[in-house]
Amino acid sequence: MLDPRIVDALTRPVSAEGGLNAVEERLLRMVAEGKPIKAIAASLHATPASVADDVEQLFLKLAQQASAGSQGALERLRMLHKVIVDREEQGESLSRMLPGGVAQQMRENGVQPGETERLTVTVLMSDIRAYSTIAEVSDPSVLAGQLNEHRAAMNHAVLAEGGTVMQFVGDAVMAVFGAPFPQPDHAQRALAAALAMHAGQQAVNDAWNQRNLPSFFLGIGLSTGDVAAALLGSEERLEYSLVGDAVNLAQRLQQWGEGGQTVLSEPTYDALVDKPDAERIEPALVKGRHTPVGAYRMGAIAS
Repeated sequence: MLDPRIVDALTRPVSAEGGLNAVEERLLRMVAEGKPIKAIAASLHATPASVADDVEQLFLKLAQQASAGSQGALERLRMLHKVIVDREEQGESLSRMLPGGVAQQMRENGVQPGETERLTVTVLMSDIRAYSTIAEVSDPSVLAGQLNEHRAAMNHAVLAEGGTVMQFVGDAVMAVFGAPFPQPDHAQRALAAALAMHAGQQAVNDAWNQRNLPSFFLGIGLSTGDVAAALLGSEERLEYSLVGDAVNLAQRLQQWGEGGQTVLSEPTYDALVDKPDAERIEPALVKGRHTPVGAYRMGAIAS
């Protein structure tokens, strides 16, 4: 958050004559507070295009006043420059801390921590089969290198389909399609990403075989449903979080798949335009749910 003293200095009247009018003072304050154009437009009941023009004219007016010898206007321009630079640096920091696309949404759409949005998404959960057994007999430094290569391949597969990688936890990957930006074909994208993850891991395995390293095989679960999405945490650390049954179900469904298999919830399968060849799994109970869950399981790749 911007230091209030800087905001006050930026919005203090330049002079009794030749200064800014009340509307310009209000606009300058919102710019100084770091509000995005869309948020300013909503506050002023104006269009983003007109607000962008007004901001440009405001900066031009300050520049003209500074050229005319107004020390106050010159100081404001210097402070505005500092504000812009600081915001860019904060944005880069957010980009490193948050999943791809979330920091951009915060800057462009004015999303605030704690604000909740209801979305329909497809959640993807993957897990490496027999990872504990592999870890038991592997050199930790070598295994860390394998995990790094695995995650890079998984990240590439998800991003290629427009998904957001939410978490890497140990040998597990959580991704979402349809958030933070809505995607009408989120289920199709999630399935394409799951198939690409299996294929990408097979390619990595082929390279590892040349180095006598153990192969990884994935079980992947896909679940479609409504979730609540929000930026949660503190100023030091924000996380884009999803809450809802679809998240928990994706975790349970991946446990139904062997290495190389993908398990789809019924809502995910129903949402697909191009239905894949898949085995219908009879409804069964999963941990944490009181009603049986039906699903579809796609066959394993060669292992």
